[in-house]
Amino acid sequence: MTSEAYVWVHLPGDTRPTLCGHYTHAPTAAGSPVGTFVYGRSYLANPDRIPLDPVALPLRPVTFSTTALNGVFGAIHDAMPDDWGRYVIDKLQGVKAFPVGYMLATLDDSIGNLAFSAASTSAQSSWLPIGMDLLPAAREVLLGIEQGQPVPKELEGRLRPNTAMGGARPKLTVEHDGRLWLAKFPSTRDDQSLPDAKLEAAMLALGVLCGINTAKAQVVLGDVLLVERFDRAWVDGPEPGWRRDSFLSARTIFNASAGAQQTYAGGGYGRLATELVRYSADPQADQKELFRRMVFNVCISNTDDHDRNHGILADDQPGFYRLSPAYDLLPKQHSTLRRFQAMTLGGAESLGTRENLLADSTKFGLSPAEAEAIVKEVELGVALHWHDCLRAQGLSAAAIDRLKPCFSGIPLTAKDVDQAIESRRNPR
Repeated sequence: MTSEAYVWVHLPGDTRPTLCGHYTHAPTAAGSPVGTFVYGRSYLANPDRIPLDPVALPLRPVTFSTTALNGVFGAIHDAMPDDWGRYVIDKLQGVKAFPVGYMLATLDDSIGNLAFSAASTSAQSSWLPIGMDLLPAAREVLLGIEQGQPVPKELEGRLRPNTAMGGARPKLTVEHDGRLWLAKFPSTRDDQSLPDAKLEAAMLALGVLCGINTAKAQVVLGDVLLVERFDRAWVDGPEPGWRRDSFLSARTIFNASAGAQQTYAGGGYGRLATELVRYSADPQADQKELFRRMVFNVCISNTDDHDRNHGILADDQPGFYRLSPAYDLLPKQHSTLRRFQAMTLGGAESLGTRENLLADSTKFGLSPAEAEAIVKEVELGVALHWHDCLRAQGLSAAAIDRLKPCFSGIPLTAKDVDQAIESRRNPR
């Protein structure tokens, strides 16, 4: 069965979307899904036009096709609901056909600058973020939705649960102090003694102390994390409203560069650093920043650093990008000394060791000496400040003590890890 949707783009500085093109999704004769996209002629004639993806979907009057990501182009996939969003849609509207059903059911609040519609006459209905006054009620409603409860009738008109943002945690967008924030709520699956909101706020603050550009964040209501939406900004003028900036995840970058017909292509930090040359307005600066983030993730035991937790944001120079602020930084407790990152570090290796961190230094435009200096600098910064950052967020002494192994330093090699494990098993 073929399904289709119209794709709209917020051009740089615009508060209203422009019709961009047409997307279709259908099974092939073999049964595997294939997606196609074509830019509209009027869009290609627009002097302000920008590509959805300058590598996978350049501005050309051709029909693009892909079987990657189940037939969904990466740029479109980034704008679709993820685990939480699909769960909300399924609960409130019924299960939809993938992918177009979810594209059309989402609110107009997805990350980046895309919107979707069933007709070419207008994009999705207008959407407004909630204010801080509704945040306490939203907290209870979203926890209820997670447990299968309906949205209370008296709040249906004012509180429309977010459906477009990625990840598995309950979340929605809130307006506060003239900016938009992603409110990340607690989950019933959380360890109550280690609140995620405070942990993530602490790691974002620690990242700044280690020279990393992180998203601004604050904890409210004791267990709700507000993370500033770096893809939104208010615009005054004849048509005041929220400007939307393009965003592409590392997953999109990997699949765009792998070739449109591949089913899925993963990648590592070194590969992402190499691909930045084709996207970034300042690839040398972004490669160096990415290397620093890679080291930081190993230093804080953040092993959930998968390819949707890295992304690039539209630069002021149309058609080019810069690394977005870092986000989703959380220490993960492990029962073993072997800590494998979600993205590879050196070649095909993902074990967090100094050897693997330094293996691909040239792909980041760094000499071995420069890379070693960054590793030492970040490792020292984490060692000096992790405790204070956790304490500043109000974590208990017991919680901080539980997290101490997450910040124990970087092993030199895999052999050193094996020896440490053997020593733990057979103490003298």
